[in-house]
Amino acid sequence: MKLRAGVLKVSLLFMAGMAVAVPTQPFRDWSELTRTSKDIVIVHCVKTPETEIVEAGGVVREEGFGGIKSDVEISFALKGQMDSGKSEIVSQYPLRQSEYYLAFANQYESHGFYQAYEPYRIISLGQNFDTNVLSGKTLDEQIQTLLQKRLNDLNRQMKAEQEEKARLESAFKK
Repeated sequence: MKLRAGVLKVSLLFMAGMAVAVPTQPFRDWSELTRTSKDIVIVHCVKTPETEIVEAGGVVREEGFGGIKSDVEISFALKGQMDSGKSEIVSQYPLRQSEYYLAFANQYESHGFYQAYEPYRIISLGQNFDTNVLSGKTLDEQIQTLLQKRLNDLNRQMKAEQEEKARLESAFKK
C-alpha cells in the first residue's frame, strides 16, 4: 500500500511539473532559427525585469518554471509585423534596462507579448545601436551584421576579462 501511495505522489508531482514547464528546443543553426521565428525584432529594454517568473500565458509561477517578462520597445522589425511602441517579451534570458537586443521571437497577439524563451533567441546588442547599419540589406545580411557585432563585442569583453584575470592571479603568484 505504501508503495502505491509513493508511486501516486511521484506521478502527480511529475504531471504538475509538466503542466507548467515551457517546452524548449535545442539550438540547431541560424538559418533554421531565422526560418522558424515568426518575428525577428530589435527591442530596447525599458525596464529591468522583476524576478517573478511568468509562463507563456502570463501566469506568475514559482521560480524554475516559465520565463522572465521584460518591458521593451520595438525598435526595428527584420521579419514579421512591426508593432511600434511598448511591448513585453518573455525569455529565460534576463534583459537589462537601456540595452538593445535582437530577438528571434513569436508574438502572441492575444496576450500582447513576444516569446523568445530559449536563451539563444536573445542576442545582446549593447546600449548603443543604430538601425541605419541594416538599411538596404537582405534579412540574412542583416542577421549576419548583428551577429558579427555581438561577436566583436564578446571578443573585446573576453580580452578585457582575461587581462583582469591575469592581474588578479598575479596576487597569488610567489
